[in-house]
Amino acid sequence: LEAALRYYDISQIEKRQIGDEEIDEAALEQALAAAVTCTILAGAGPQRSRVLATLYKDERCSKLKIYPILQKVYLERILRKPEIEAFAEELKPHQKALLPDNFSVLDRAMIEHNLLSASKLYTNISFDELGTLLGIPPHKAEKIASKMIYEDRMRGSIDQVEAVIHFEDDTEELQQWDQQIVGVCQGLNDILDGMAKKGFQIPV
Repeated sequence: LEAALRYYDISQIEKRQIGDEEIDEAALEQALAAAVTCTILAGAGPQRSRVLATLYKDERCSKLKIYPILQKVYLERILRKPEIEAFAEELKPHQKALLPDNFSVLDRAMIEHNLLSASKLYTNISFDELGTLLGIPPHKAEKIASKMIYEDRMRGSIDQVEAVIHFEDDTEELQQWDQQIVGVCQGLNDILDGMAKKGFQIPV
């Protein structure tokens, strides 16, 4: 993500002349595309989601060739094989190189993305079903899910006995937050009512 943010900063350069080198619009667009690519390839989780939101809201990104996949990744949609293959054609060789676990950077990013997307769709899923969804063996799906949960990049728990992953959402936290807001507003209203009863004029 650091690389993505650096590219994004470059894409926003207003000064077109740096030393003897002139930066044209094509170079800025290339930097923006690189920022999008690096973000999509980053490990799925809250930090990546925040950067995705920034890029998705940048109107310039809608003109990029890779905008359709940025849109689906931002909206947490499950990516299908044809979409992944189309994105792969835009990548550089090192971005498709194999990692020690025999997954490429692209493979890893897409698996994690689809796993996070699945966590928004399902309350629980078996290792076998998750493996089928991700296109990898069940034990590898369980291992990746376990790592993401451990690193706080996805909320959930794993039942090894039943071979099931239980996903958690933020609904409860949002409800608690809403209740706190309601409580604050109610308290403020009580104070204003009390002041009004004592004859204070309350500006509206």
